[in-house]
Amino acid sequence: MATVYRGPLAGQATLTINGEVFNVVGEAQHQASGPVNETLKGQSAVEGFSTMPGEGFIQATLRDRPDFDATSLQGASGLTVVLAKANGQIVTVVNGWQTERIAVNTQEGTFEFHCESDTVTVDVVA
Repeated sequence: MATVYRGPLAGQATLTINGEVFNVVGEAQHQASGPVNETLKGQSAVEGFSTMPGEGFIQATLRDRPDFDATSLQGASGLTVVLAKANGQIVTVVNGWQTERIAVNTQEGTFEFHCESDTVTVDVVA
């Protein structure tokens, strides 16, 4: 019989980019890489599906730091990004590339970071 987990499930998150620690503000999101299926339909029937490789990502709103130029991440590649979630799961991007434009919001001192890769994994707590 499985027991009910009573520890943290959501809330705190920590993110590192190439070992540099950034404060996560608001929400962080992730999607693991892996196969993506698409239904194939003809005019007479649903015929099956195709499968293609799909990239994964980590994206987060991060706090701007006085000792780091956030815009230096614009167009960066070869990134290792690690997201540690409150529930103990660790999401890792290996050899990732930054996508989207980086714009720093000066009123809140934040910026949006989005990193994609063909190797994004989620390690769960045993």
